[in-house]
Amino acid sequence: MDTLSTRVKPEKARQSRQKTRLKPEDDAQKTRLKPEADAQKTRLKPQAGAQETRSKTEVDTKKTRLKPEADRLQPEADTQKTRLKPAADAQKAGTDIRRTGLQPGAVIKQRFLLQKRLGEGGMGVVFTARDLLQEEVSHEKSLIAIKFLSEGIKEHPNAFRMLQQECKKSQDLAHPNVVTVHDFDRDGELVYLTMELLSGQSLEAYLSEHEYESLSLKEVEPILTEIVAGLSYAHQQGIVHSDLKPENIHLTERCAKILDFGIARAIKESDESKRDVIAYTPAYASLEMIQGAPPDVKDDIYALACITYRLLAGRHPFGGRSAEQAYNEKLAPEPIDGLGARQWQALSRGLSFDLEERQESAEEFLQQLLPKRRQPWMYAAFVALATALVFAVYVAFKPPELVEVDLFVNPGPENPLSPAVQQQVNEHLEVAEVHMMVGRLISPPGGNALDEYQKVLELQPFDRQALKGLKGLLEQMSDQAIEAIEAGDLSRARVLVTTGLEFYEKHERLLSIKEQLSEQGLPGQEDEK
Repeated sequence: MDTLSTRVKPEKARQSRQKTRLKPEDDAQKTRLKPEADAQKTRLKPQAGAQETRSKTEVDTKKTRLKPEADRLQPEADTQKTRLKPAADAQKAGTDIRRTGLQPGAVIKQRFLLQKRLGEGGMGVVFTARDLLQEEVSHEKSLIAIKFLSEGIKEHPNAFRMLQQECKKSQDLAHPNVVTVHDFDRDGELVYLTMELLSGQSLEAYLSEHEYESLSLKEVEPILTEIVAGLSYAHQQGIVHSDLKPENIHLTERCAKILDFGIARAIKESDESKRDVIAYTPAYASLEMIQGAPPDVKDDIYALACITYRLLAGRHPFGGRSAEQAYNEKLAPEPIDGLGARQWQALSRGLSFDLEERQESAEEFLQQLLPKRRQPWMYAAFVALATALVFAVYVAFKPPELVEVDLFVNPGPENPLSPAVQQQVNEHLEVAEVHMMVGRLISPPGGNALDEYQKVLELQPFDRQALKGLKGLLEQMSDQAIEAIEAGDLSRARVLVTTGLEFYEKHERLLSIKEQLSEQGLPGQEDEK
């Protein structure tokens, strides 16, 4: 220390002389020289102090230089601050935030900004969120729903992969009564899926508000029809819901939408070694599901029947018990006032503990449940039949000279046909059109347009499409007969004329051609007789 003190004293004297000379200079040099004196006292500390001073100066300089750019980018900086701060908090909190720290303001995957907690259930918690990436592209506020699946997912090793597969199937479901799924992903230990944000309320919330209130079938019909439409569409794509319940049905201002197709089943099947895994809602699960049977469309029908019963009666058919409990206790649902015998039988079939007794499809369940309605085509058929009967009676008792039935001028009404017979009619009409295009009007026998049209009239005596085709056929026969006469082929002309008149003896052009043939000495059919 004495040696260091001795070295410093002359240096101080030198600095005193320099101070007088440097006084006119700027304060920056004075600031820079003073730490040099302090540096002689300590070899390490003053050096750090000098670096701190220089760094501060550089920072101040950069701050001044970048301030306009910072002002310009202030909104983006605020966005980055919003995005990164929750992520940093999440890392600081570790797994705790994954379990309890999901709050409005947090950002997931540097993309989804949580806004409002919508609710929580057995499958997880749901928030509204802004899709920041979508907003950068469209410059519009993009609101979605994001569901975080429960912590129990981590206990099943294959759950993430299977859930991805099920959500991929759900993404392919494009139907107005099925919620649109956007994506399925994970952020660390958080497993989530994003979907369209729905307005309105869940069917469970609606039922809770109307608990013990019975609704008429007419009031329930619109909701059931929309649920069945979405469910049937999914079944046609080979997808079974496996956890259909009021919580998974949402009532918007426009329609009902079904959520969470296949998620419960994916969780259960992801780890078959865990036999105690409950990945369904017992009150709406069929007995077969509880017993571990493979998924079946009729599992969803059982759940649909339970939902229908609750809508109509205001309560669960078995008091909230599972199908297994109800079966063991030999419970049976109480009949619902206002349902006819046929409708109650349809609902009871849907609630059966035996899969074989339930309806084959959701459409069949709804069709049997709703009152029978006279379909529009049936009403039209009835009117047509009545008209035909009136016309027949009128024709039978009218003076013959007053009204003359003509196949082409005033044909009778068409008769109602069964779907099978109508199919035959359509097939004959198609074949007849092909014959017409290739010129097979009356030959070869059994393979020509005239024969096919006559087959149609045997099934539907006044089929308008067949009559229209026959008019064109007779005109073409007339044209070919004239061409045959001009070519000197009178035999061909005679065959065309006689064949046409055998079918419709009042055809004016064919009658005129017949007279022309008679004048040339070639008799027609009547002359031959």
